[in-house]
Formats: sequence, structure tokens, C-alpha cells
Amino acid sequence: MSSLGIRASSSLSYIPGLDGIRAIAVIAVMLRHYTSPFTPLLNDAGWGWKAYAAIANLGWVGVDIFFVLSGYLIAKMLLNNPIQSLDGYLKFVNRRVWRLIPAYVACLLVFSLIAMMFTPNSKVLNNALSLWTMTSNIQSAFIHRTALMDGQYNLVHFWSLAVEWHFYLLLPVLLWIFRSVYLTAIILIAVAIATRYLFQQLDLSDNAIYSFTLCRMDALAMGCLLATVAPKITQKYADLYLVAGAVLFVSIMYTISQATIPYKKLPWMQLYGYTLIGLSVAMMLVGIIKASVKNRLVMLLERPFMLMTGRASYSLYIWHLVFFPFIANVALDRYDTSLEAFIAAFMMAVSLAALMSALSYKFVESKFYLAHRREARS
Repeated sequence: MSSLGIRASSSLSYIPGLDGIRAIAVIAVMLRHYTSPFTPLLNDAGWGWKAYAAIANLGWVGVDIFFVLSGYLIAKMLLNNPIQSLDGYLKFVNRRVWRLIPAYVACLLVFSLIAMMFTPNSKVLNNALSLWTMTSNIQSAFIHRTALMDGQYNLVHFWSLAVEWHFYLLLPVLLWIFRSVYLTAIILIAVAIATRYLFQQLDLSDNAIYSFTLCRMDALAMGCLLATVAPKITQKYADLYLVAGAVLFVSIMYTISQATIPYKKLPWMQLYGYTLIGLSVAMMLVGIIKASVKNRLVMLLERPFMLMTGRASYSLYIWHLVFFPFIANVALDRYDTSLEAFIAAFMMAVSLAALMSALSYKFVESKFYLAHRREARS
């Protein structure tokens, strides 16, 4: 198997820089999840820690980056290969299943086996049905927001995988109805904002507004818009899009960092903030997609470490948080200071995530997906 692995076998042409963007997204999410539990314990650690924590705790935006990227790539795939029949839809879903579900299921099997052996009364294990049915975002939105986290395990991050899966099932149907990627994207953005507004008026939880499927369709739809608009933008204007998108993105992040309440509870964030983030990411991606392979930014994104991390980003995302509560608690018990505990937990968690994601990518993702593609071609 080549170093490109799954990327080399994809029906989409490789776009330089996007693996680097994936790497940035997954690293941002990992920093957020590994830092936030220690933030209250290290308030007195000095300005260096506060500066780091302020940036790391904005890492949740990595999920929005993933959403825009996913929307772009799936829309591009469907533009190149339109689905015109039920058989075509089923083949599309089947490809998505073979690409995404094996690694997802492998993680759940390992988690379930370990939990049943060592912590059979785990809250996460007892609430795992939503994980197996790809509805964990609905559970966290309306039923129990912390059902998938306890002192040993944390699978709360699977909510975004559920949202993406719902999008993959829904988008081809909407494209068949509206016959336009552009129109479908506009409708999904409008639906997302309208749904969040409705949830605000109903005084539903901030987690419902954050994680319910319809509430997050706008970021994915921004990726769809990108797929329709990017081919029409010249290189000259692409650079302007990148700069304007970066300015908008940084402005949003700075405003959030200065708020006195969590970002999920900000009224403007709940209503249109997620849409603006998706827009800013899509604008920046215009510059990446249209850039030359010799562009300095693209060359930086294509560095070996970035490529390796980006190509393993799906498995990294799946595995990075599962056992972190246990690791963090062990570190806090064994080290004298919270800072030492954080450093130890961070290093152990990154090492475990890297190991498990490498194994998953090599022996699960690549094997299942490539085997399926060979079978489909035979």
C-alpha cells in the first residue's frame, strides 16, 4: 500500500494542503480536550499557562473545520458523480459505510471490552446504545449531556461523527429534490439558523443548540457552497478570500475569548456565530484550494508531520479522548502539582492516541476500505 493509503484510492483528486488543514483541526480539538479539565486547577500557574489555555480552549473550532471540509469533499464527489437513482444512493451510502464505520466500530468494540472487564458499571458503557446507533448527538442534546463521560472514559466527541453521518444520509436526498448543490446549501444554512432560533425561544439547553443535527448543518453546507463557488474564483481573488476569511475567523475567536460566559451560552453564537465560523473557514479554504503547490502556506501544510497527522485525523479524532479521564486521574494522583500532572497526562494521552490511530489507520481503515474498493471494481 502506498503512503497515501486511502487518499490514493479515493475517487477525488488529491488537493494539496487539505491534509494539513485536517491536521490543524484534529490538533486543535486534542488541545482543547486535554487542556480544559486542567484549566480550573492551574489558574495560578502564571501568564504563560493562561496564554496557552486561552488558545487551547478555543480548539473546539476544529470540529467546525472538519464539518466544512466534509461538506466540501462530499459535495464535490456528488457534483462529479451525481446520484440519479435509489441504486446510486445505496452505493454512495455503502461507500461511506466502508470508509467510516469500520474504525468507528473497532473503537467501540475495544472500549466495550475494556469497560466490561474492568468497569462493568460504567455510565458510558450503560449509555452506549446511542453510540452504536449513531444518535449520541441527540442523546447529549435532549436527554443527558454527560451520559457518555465518567471518571474512566469519555466518548462525548462522537456527537460530531453522528452529525456527519446524518448529513451523508440526507444530502443526496436533498440534491435529488432540489437538483442544485448551491440551493441545497442555502436551504440547509437557513434551516440551521431557524432551528437554533427556535431552540432559543423554547429555552432548550445550549448543548441542544450546539449538537443537534439540524443546528449544525450550516457548517457542512458552507463546504457545499465552497464546492460550487471555488471553481469560479480566480487565483487573484482567492488570496483575498483567504485574507478576509482569516480576519473574520480571528475576530470571532477573539470576541469569544473575551466573553465572560462559555461560548455555547453566547446568544449571538447560538443564533449566527456558528454560521460565521463556517463562512470564515470556507473563505480561507478558497485560498488553499486555488493555491499553487509552490505556495509557501501550502508547502507548510504539506510538511511530512502535517501530512501524516492529517491522513490519520479520523482515527486520531475517534481515539484521542476515549481513555483520557482515566489517564488524567492517574496523573493527578501520582504527581505533586497540577502542572506536572497536566504535562504527564498530555504526553500519555498523545502517545496512546497516536498508537491507536496508527493501528486503526493501518489495520482497520485502510484494509476495510481498500478491500471494499477492490471488490467493487471486480
